[in-house]
Amino acid sequence: MVKLKNLLKEDLKIQPSGKTDGYIYNWKEEMKEGKFDPKNPTVVVSGLGSYSLDILKKSVSSQLLDLSKRLKGGSEMDVDNVYGMLVKNDTLLYKVKAIKDVQDELKTSVWKRRITIYKRK
Repeated sequence: MVKLKNLLKEDLKIQPSGKTDGYIYNWKEEMKEGKFDPKNPTVVVSGLGSYSLDILKKSVSSQLLDLSKRLKGGSEMDVDNVYGMLVKNDTLLYKVKAIKDVQDELKTSVWKRRITIYKRK
């Protein structure tokens, strides 16, 4: 995050806060009902809503692909649009950070144990 900030020479609204911007939603209930998918949990992106992890990744991928196409257009207006979408509208950054938070969370020993116990039931 610091590298991006230095690159853009701009203060970004999204800063590492020590708390997660994304977390696994409703996992206890889903495990009780047998509907929990450890590879595709429901993720809450703070301030935006909840998505399945796969849908969230597809959303980010689609947005990045759109930004890439706009940059390839090369006009000044396209570059200004990309800048605005990436820096001023920071929802894309929050989504990426939420994916990272959830992936990190799923790697913890607590979650590995929960998933193992869930699979045994």
